[in-house]
Amino acid sequence: MDLSKMREKKWLLIFLPIIVLLVYSEIFNLNIVLALEKINPSAILSFLGGYFAQIIIVSFRDKKIVDTDLKTAFKARFLGYAVGLIVPGWAGQELTRSIVYNRNGKALVEGFSLSVTEASFDVIAGCILFITLLPIRFYIVDVIYILVALGNIVGWSTGIAYLYSTAGKTVKIEVNLLKLLRMDKYYYILEKTKKSIKVALSISRALAYLGITILGYVIFSLGLFPLLPNVYLDLLVAMSYFVSTLIPIPGASGVSELALAIFLPPSLVFDIVTLQLFAYSLGFSLIREIDLNELKKELDKIKRDGELHQGPFS
Repeated sequence: MDLSKMREKKWLLIFLPIIVLLVYSEIFNLNIVLALEKINPSAILSFLGGYFAQIIIVSFRDKKIVDTDLKTAFKARFLGYAVGLIVPGWAGQELTRSIVYNRNGKALVEGFSLSVTEASFDVIAGCILFITLLPIRFYIVDVIYILVALGNIVGWSTGIAYLYSTAGKTVKIEVNLLKLLRMDKYYYILEKTKKSIKVALSISRALAYLGITILGYVIFSLGLFPLLPNVYLDLLVAMSYFVSTLIPIPGASGVSELALAIFLPPSLVFDIVTLQLFAYSLGFSLIREIDLNELKKELDKIKRDGELHQGPFS
């Protein structure tokens, strides 16, 4: 892909959430001016207060997992949320955090492995909260998000448990599978990932990290109170939005509006999504260190790391 096409794609990713939100307002005949009037200064300050409080709380957890300082952990998460807005999946948030860790002395592969470990707690805790809070109903839309949440709980739990339990061991099935997929040159990365996770985690620490993550989500949800004065609904809406972001669409465009529309009128959906996009985008304006092109360069470095360390297959 040439440079001009890459730039076009980047701008499309950036503006896609805004375009979808405007289309949503048109479908429901929303008066955008009236909808935005509900977002008064107190609502904005409350939302941003909850957002930054959550980042600080979770940064304490990240600090322990990665063995870094709080400032670096905060910076990594703040910027990770921003990049994750337009680049979904591990190539967004997790890779961004690993780059920040790398610039503060952590090996890139190790930083990436630990960033993925952080993500496992984000996802598992968020999905558990969502399923626990969701009213028992039989709407087809509910089922879609329940399946997304359950799939992520099972997938992440199984994946982390497997990596933890097989650290330092050679698993023949794993070896044969990587050979079959012609990915054996990346075995070194898999070994490093397992080792990093093994060192960073224990059962007691994992439970503590889950507790800290849940606390972060609860604190964040309280920021919605001026717009939605119902603590239970605040948390349910916050977790519904979170689960929608697990669907790999930039900015959860469309799926976030659908998730919130299950519980809220269109005007509130518009307001909350607007605040979310605004809060996430702050990472770009305050920490201008990594652009999308650099993400690809760092991903290539991780791949080359695997090629340079062929592991036991060479």
